Order: sequence, then C-alpha cells, then structure tokens
Amino acid sequence: MAPVEINTPPSSLPTAIVVSHLAAVGYILFVAGRSIYRSYIALPPSSSTRHREPLRKGHVQTFSILALVSLAFAGYYASRFGSLSYRVWATERGVELPDGLFGGKGALRGGEHPGRLHVVRWLSDTPFYRDALEIICEKARHFWWGQQISLGLISWSMYLAVEGHRRNISNLWAFLALSQLVSLSFAQNLFFIAVLLTPVPLPKNVRELTRTSVPATSSRYTQFLKSVVPTKPEGFIPNPKLYLLLLSSNFLAVLLLPAAANTTSFMATAFTSRLLPFSFLALPYVVPESWGTIHRLPHDSYVTYSKIFQTISALSAVLHLKSTFLALFYNTPDSTYYRHSLLHPFKEEHRSTFDRSTIALGRVFGAMGEHPAVSAVGWDVLLSGLSLGIWAAIRGLEANDMLTSSIPFMKLAAKEAEDSTLALKEDVEPENDKIDPGNTRRRPGRPKKHEEPDTVAPKRRGRSAKKAIELTNGVDEDDANYEPTESEKSEEGDEDVEEDWEIGALAWGLLSVGGLGVGSAGVLGAEVVGR
Repeated sequence: MAPVEINTPPSSLPTAIVVSHLAAVGYILFVAGRSIYRSYIALPPSSSTRHREPLRKGHVQTFSILALVSLAFAGYYASRFGSLSYRVWATERGVELPDGLFGGKGALRGGEHPGRLHVVRWLSDTPFYRDALEIICEKARHFWWGQQISLGLISWSMYLAVEGHRRNISNLWAFLALSQLVSLSFAQNLFFIAVLLTPVPLPKNVRELTRTSVPATSSRYTQFLKSVVPTKPEGFIPNPKLYLLLLSSNFLAVLLLPAAANTTSFMATAFTSRLLPFSFLALPYVVPESWGTIHRLPHDSYVTYSKIFQTISALSAVLHLKSTFLALFYNTPDSTYYRHSLLHPFKEEHRSTFDRSTIALGRVFGAMGEHPAVSAVGWDVLLSGLSLGIWAAIRGLEANDMLTSSIPFMKLAAKEAEDSTLALKEDVEPENDKIDPGNTRRRPGRPKKHEEPDTVAPKRRGRSAKKAIELTNGVDEDDANYEPTESEKSEEGDEDVEEDWEIGALAWGLLSVGGLGVGSAGVLGAEVVGR
C-alpha cells in the first residue's frame, strides 16, 4: 500500500482522551482505596478476635493477589493492543518503526529521526477505543467471550448496589468505574476486599469513630447531594418493576452489540451498555419515596432481590445460549466427501460430525489468542470466574440459595414445600418439646395437653424459677418486652466460617454451564439473600 501524505495537522483530542483515561484510573483507584481503608479502620472490636483476625487477613490477602493479577493482565494486553495498533498504522502510512527505546532509531530519542514515535498522529488517525470494541463484537467466536463480561457486569453491578448500600460503603461509583476503565475482575476483587473489611454496616458519619477522623465523603459533596436528592429512610427499596425495566434495557443493548458492529450506531450502543449499570446505583436515590417500599427488616427484601437475580440469570442464559450456538455454527468446518472417499478413508477433508464440532469448539476457546483485545476479555472472564468460586467457598454460601438465585421460580416451589412442612408439624404433636433458650431462630413446639413440661431449665443467677419454666414453654417475659435500640436494629453482621470448597466447585460448575452471567447471578444472589 502506497504511503498516504498527511495534509492536515493531527488533532490532539484523541491523545488527551487516552491521557485522561490513565489519569482517571489513578484517581478512581485512589478513591476506591480510601473507601477500603475507611472500612478497615472502622472494624468493631468484636471483629478483632483471635479467630476472626487471621481468617479475614488471609482472605484479604487472597483477593489482593487476585486483584494484582487482574491488573497485570489488563495492563499487559492493553499495551500489546496499543503496540499492534501502532504497527498497523505505521505500516499503512509508511512510517518507519523504532528499533528499540534508545539509539539511532530509538523510540524515546529526541528530535526528528527515523523510528521516532508519532503518538499524536497515530491516535488522531486511529479510532483506538472503537477498534478494540469492534474486534470483540464483529466475530461470533470473539463475542462469545465479550458478551460474558457484559452479562457478568450486570449481575455484579446489582450486587454492588445492594451490598454497598446495606453496608454503607462510600464511593460505590468508583468500583463500578474501575470495572469499565480497567477490568471487571480487578474491580470485583477490590469490592470483595471492601466487603470483607465491612462485616457490619458502617456508621453514617465515620467521624464518630474513635480510631479515625477521616470523613466518609467530602462535606461539600455531601451537602450538595442532600440539597438535590432527598434522603430516603432506612430499608427503602424501589419498585422491582423499575429494576426490571433497567435490566431489560441493559440486556437489549448487549443483544444489539453484534448487529451494530461496523455501523455508525455502534459506539452509541456500546456506551449505552456500559453506562446503564450505573443506573442500579442511582435508582434508590433519584426515585421518589412513593415509588418504592420501606422494609423494617433486611430479610423482608429477600424475595424482591431473589426475583431480580433470577431474572438476570434467565436472560443471561438465553443470550449465552444464543452466542454459543452462533459461535459453533459459524466456526464449524465443512465436511467434504469425494467419489473415491472409500479408497481414502483418512483424507483430511473428510470429517465426521464429532470432529467438526470439536474443531468448532477449539476455535471458540482458541479465539483468546487471536488478538490482544480478545485475550484481555478472555482472561478477564477466567479471572472473574475464579474469584467468584473462591468467594462462594470462603463465604460458606448455601447451595440452595445459589440454585434459587440462578433458576427461575425455584424459590416459590421451595417456599411452598416449607409451608406445607410447617403445617404438617402443627398437626402432629412433637415428642420432645424442649426449647434451647439461646436459639432464637428455632420454632418453639407446643406443650402437650394436660401435661407438665418434661424438664425444667436450671436456675441461673438473677432468674427466678418461674422464668425458667416460662423459658421451657418457649415464652420469656423479658424477651417479649425487649425492644432493640436503633443501633442494634441497623447492624447485621457477617459470620466467619471455614472455607467450603464444595460450594466453590458448585459455583464453577454454574460458570461452566451457564457462562459468567448465570454463575455470577447465582453466587452474588446467594450472598445477598443468604445473610
């Protein structure tokens, strides 16, 4: 191709956008790190026991290493994509490539010389971000990886909005912005660290803490938000139909990405699919109070969140099946037969159905190595799935909660079975009606008619024999008249449990079968409804 003469001076705007991107990553990373530090210094004394401290420290180290690995992969493949893009541009323009960093044709040598880098001209002539996104979306085997990141981003942004708001973690937008500017796995691991360091909700005003005087947010920013957006009461949840509307818009944008590739509407569709997850964070603040429900207890909202994650999982499964079919269909080689195929049964062109499907599957998985942009997305999917499996294991999630969050209508069937079981227990008198006074979640059995209790709870200091008998019958006058304070109502802490790698294996199984969208909806939905 003949060299193209540059008649107009290059524009500096694309270069300024790339520099702003790098500067924004540094600033937002600082903001997210400051939020994590506030969570660390706000840990209550009850979370610093001999058992909890090393357990939490080990988990934080694990996700810190995963975050660094994700950042390294993202930076490596971004530099490789930039280098490849520059070499293609230089070849088309007849610009001589540098031999190294320094020397006669070094890239960093000053002055005009052969091999000098022309960064401004390159970025002015090359749609850098558009090329990266279109390479991922224009081929079916590439989009099979790219769509999983978009679907995983939807479920993770919903989890970010729910858990971040419940734990009062500041600057949630920073974690979501890092998932867009760096990678999903990097931002996901950072937020997991923040959740580990916030076992109980942070106080509204961090200045009240004795261990720090760092405010949770800027005072001017807080005053501005309070003047523009009225504060909602505790336990406010917007109408689920609003979430379903946002989810439908987000999934529609992801569905249109392959069709919009190489068209004028591609960038608008791509930016829409990336900006819509921010609406999950903003929805509880911008809607009026009449458009939602106020739940007095956190557990009252589990049905709503379960249906939301079930919807995410169902729509993600449909789109993942579609992309898998198209990826295999367009990458299955033809099977050619000849007249003399009987005499040449091992002819290379003669392929069985199994061989053709194996080759198609190998091409889909091998697409990770075809281009740095696809490699970055593919490794992001794998690292994100690895983090989700480890997160499910260390949190000790329930398998039923994970399946309920990923399979539509499963919660309703389980609830009906539970209600029928309880009704059956009420009809049949239990043989043993003893109650453990320390277990507040256990359903007290009814005492037998015309019979005295079998056992009497032992006397304790400061407790009369009458109260001991009342405890045996499942009634405690002090407990009945007790009203928790506001601080006790708001705090709902995590329980430190040992790792359950069977749950992690179940999470990786969901990821393998349904893709990142279904797997993340199951794991993160179980985390939300299983507290």
